[in-house]
Amino acid sequence: MEEVTYWRKEMETLPREKLAELQLKRFKERMQYVYERSPMYQRKFDMAGIKPDDIRTLDEIENIPFTVKEELRESQAEHPPWGDFICIDPEQGVRVFQTSGTTGIPVKAILNKKDWTVHYYEEFMHFMYGYGIKRSDILFVPFNFGLHIAWWGFSAALEQEGVMIVPGGGQSSQDRVRNIVEWGATVVCGTPTYMLHLGETAVKMGQPLTESKVRIVVTAGEPGANVAATKRAIEALWGAKCYDDLGSTEAANFGFECIAQRGTHLIESQFYAECLDVETLKPVSPGEVGELVISNLCCESMPLLRYRIKDLVRFNLEPCECGRTFLRLDGGVLGRSDDMFQYAGVNIFPSAIENLVREVDEFSNDYQLVVPRMGSGKRLTIRVEPAQSDIPVKKLEEASNRLVETVKFRISITPAVEISAIGDLPRFEGKARRVIRED
Repeated sequence: MEEVTYWRKEMETLPREKLAELQLKRFKERMQYVYERSPMYQRKFDMAGIKPDDIRTLDEIENIPFTVKEELRESQAEHPPWGDFICIDPEQGVRVFQTSGTTGIPVKAILNKKDWTVHYYEEFMHFMYGYGIKRSDILFVPFNFGLHIAWWGFSAALEQEGVMIVPGGGQSSQDRVRNIVEWGATVVCGTPTYMLHLGETAVKMGQPLTESKVRIVVTAGEPGANVAATKRAIEALWGAKCYDDLGSTEAANFGFECIAQRGTHLIESQFYAECLDVETLKPVSPGEVGELVISNLCCESMPLLRYRIKDLVRFNLEPCECGRTFLRLDGGVLGRSDDMFQYAGVNIFPSAIENLVREVDEFSNDYQLVVPRMGSGKRLTIRVEPAQSDIPVKKLEEASNRLVETVKFRISITPAVEISAIGDLPRFEGKARRVIRED
């Protein structure tokens, strides 16, 4: 393993009991803060019959009502544009963003100067040092900057720390490949889907990125960096280590993978995390899959308490090989509770099928899942593309049969496999939308 670097070693290696004391102190402070400043939270707490002073242990946090995205949407609809859950005067805002809107009306987010230049910076320094990025590195950011938060905070924090940033917006994938090489980029960030596409584009150009100076690829936006087959594919295409980056527009960035690559660490000095049963919303034991619930312990602008992220995770509280005691999410984000679908009586996570598709060498990294309407009698269909144009039909048929058998064995369902022509499946720069649900 490479040399481990820390942003705040004493904090990152605190004994779990000391970390719990710090979290309780910061949670109580944040609860008092939102009760005094956020009309929405004051209503929520009063309706639940709970006051900030009622929380004396971390276990008692279970008595606090959840916050869900629909509440934020309703708040902003009734009190446009920011809603009544924010805790600052809008005139104090220096950065604004909005959610992608893939699951409904976008939620607007606002950050004051302290959140943007202190708290976001603090979060991303854990990421930077966790990945082993140095001030001498050069970060290439292959995205158009807009209202979506993707890579704004990451690149701004690294720039603040002294890392050179090369903006790659407004370019074709081919031009981005050329610029990665010409500028001598050593770090590149993006969604797992786009990092695969960019790597494949480079190979087709005869300029494989394994021959570039890139040594670190940071991915976010999709469960990808911790999908084993996807991580292997990215690392093979780039000749670089692939690391996970977790966060959300509303709750900020809370999780990073360290160089040990044994799960994604959660920044517990700045966030309090719970892992709850999807049905009962009661805590599950470490090692069991549950829904991630996040409380922001530092944010001033719009701190969210007990926010249901909808990500499905598995907690690991054992110390990591890197020496950090921050809990890890084994396998990163395993999927989303609202992405999970049921077919033939089986709960299915798209990332599980992704892992199996990307283990078939005859198929490319692009795919779609067509989920039939319940009771229609149709089969779940996996749409794939050949990895190359010269693969014989018989070999593709054998690969399809092999994929069906693997899915049947691993997931206990029997899908159909549909082979599309190369280039027919959509490509994505942002979050990939691979699940198509039939009406």
